[in-house]
Amino acid sequence: MPERETPQRWIDRLNTLGPRRSGNDAHRMLIDEVATELTALGYRVERDTHTFERWDAAEDAVSLTIDETRVEVSSAWPYSGETGPTGTTAPLMLLAGRRKTWASAAGRIAVIEVDNVEAPASLLLNSWDGRLPFDAVANPVISSELAGTDLTAAREAGVLGVIAVWRGLADHEARGQYLPFTRPHQGLPAVWVPESAGDRVVAAARRGARATLVLDATRHPDASMDTVWAVSPGTGPHVDESVLVVTHSDGGNAVEENGFIGLLALARDAATIPHDRTLVFVLVAGHLRIPAVTEHGQATTAWLDAHPELWSPDADGPTAVAGLVIEHLGAKRRRDEAPGTDDRTDAAEPELLYATTREFDALVRAEWRDAAPVKPGALIHLGEGEPLFEKGIPAIALVTGPASLLAETAHAGVDLDLLARQVDSFRALQRRLADAPDRTAFGTVRRPGRLRKLLAAGRIAWFLLRRARRAR
Repeated sequence: MPERETPQRWIDRLNTLGPRRSGNDAHRMLIDEVATELTALGYRVERDTHTFERWDAAEDAVSLTIDETRVEVSSAWPYSGETGPTGTTAPLMLLAGRRKTWASAAGRIAVIEVDNVEAPASLLLNSWDGRLPFDAVANPVISSELAGTDLTAAREAGVLGVIAVWRGLADHEARGQYLPFTRPHQGLPAVWVPESAGDRVVAAARRGARATLVLDATRHPDASMDTVWAVSPGTGPHVDESVLVVTHSDGGNAVEENGFIGLLALARDAATIPHDRTLVFVLVAGHLRIPAVTEHGQATTAWLDAHPELWSPDADGPTAVAGLVIEHLGAKRRRDEAPGTDDRTDAAEPELLYATTREFDALVRAEWRDAAPVKPGALIHLGEGEPLFEKGIPAIALVTGPASLLAETAHAGVDLDLLARQVDSFRALQRRLADAPDRTAFGTVRRPGRLRKLLAAGRIAWFLLRRARRAR
C-alpha cells in the first residue's frame, strides 16, 4: 500500500465530500466507495440497512438575533428541534447552575452556559501500569455530555428554545461542533454560541431582551444508511475463531472518521496473505446517530446483535477471540486553518489507545511505536470499541480525541506520517492476532462490577460538585 499516496487521496476525498452526517448523501457515497474498494479486493460485501428519520440543518438556516442585531452562532444543536423559516421570537432568560429550573423560563428562550471542563484523565480512564498518556482531558465531546442538559425536560416545561454559550473553548474550536450527538430528537430548537459572544448574550438574558432564534431544520422520515461488512476466511486450524476489524463511516471531518483507510489496508493484507483465523471487516453506520440503530451502546452494538454467527460462542459460526477498532488516524492536536493563515498545527494529539486485557497491553507495547495503552474506565470506554468490551471480546482500539474531533470542517488536522505508522501497527497486530497459536494468549476481559461503577460515578459527581462550588 503506498502509504503516502492512498491516504492523501482519501483525506482529500473526505474534505471534498464534506460532513458525513448519518444518512446524508455524502455519508452514503463514502459507504458505497469503500464497498467498491472491498469488492475490488475480491470480497463479497454484505449490507445491513438502517432506516430512520434524519434531521438536518444547513448552515444558512441557523441564526440568532438579539435586539435586532445578529449574534454569531457556532453550530446548531443536532436533533434538537425546529423553528421553521421565520424562527421563534421571545424574551431571553438566563438559567445558571447545573440543575436547571426550566419552568422559570416557560414562554422564553433560555440561555445556559456550558464549560469545556478540564477533568483529570483518571476520572475517565484507567491504567495497566499506573500511568496515563496525559494528565487531563478537556474535550467538548465530553463536556457537552457532562453538562447534562435535558432539552426534552425544557420543552415539557414550556421553554421555547435554548441558547448554549461555550465557556473555556476557543471560538475557532467551537465552530461547527456537532454536539451532543448521542441524543434522540428532543423537539426543542437549540444552538451554540461562541465564548466571544457569551458575555453579550448573558447580559441580554439578564435584562430579558427579546431574541429571534432561527433553526430551520428539516426532518427526512425515510432516510437510510448501510453498515457494510466482509469476511476473509481463515485457512488454518483456528478457522472457527474470528478477529473483528471495526470502524465507522459517519463523521464531520477528515479525522472523524478516516478509520476506513486502515480497514481497507488490513483487508488488502488479508486478501493477499493466508491467515489462520477468520477476519471480519466491519464499517458500521450510525455512530453519529446512535439512537437510530440501537438503544444501548455504540453503532457496532447493532451489528453484533444482528450477526452473532460471526462472533458469539452461542451461535453456529466462528467465535470472536479478538478485535481491532480503528478510529481517528493521524489526529493532530488542532485543526488546520484555512489557507492564508499563520496558525501552526504540527503537534500530534496524544494517542488514546485502549487495550482491554493485560496481555494486549503487552502486545501493543511490543508492536506500537511509543505506545502508552490504557484500560477502559469503570464507566466509560470511548468509541466503537465499547461494544466489544461489553461482549467480552479482547480488543485494541484507537480513539484519539482532539478538540475539533466533532467539528464540521474541511481543515481537520491529519498527520499522514503518523497515520501511516498507525496503519502499519494495526497491520502488524492483525497478523499477530490472526496467526497466534493459542487464543489464551489474548487474555480475558474483566468488566467492572457494580461497586467499581458506583465509586467511579461518585468520583465524577464529586468533581463536578467541587467545580460548581468554586464557580459560585
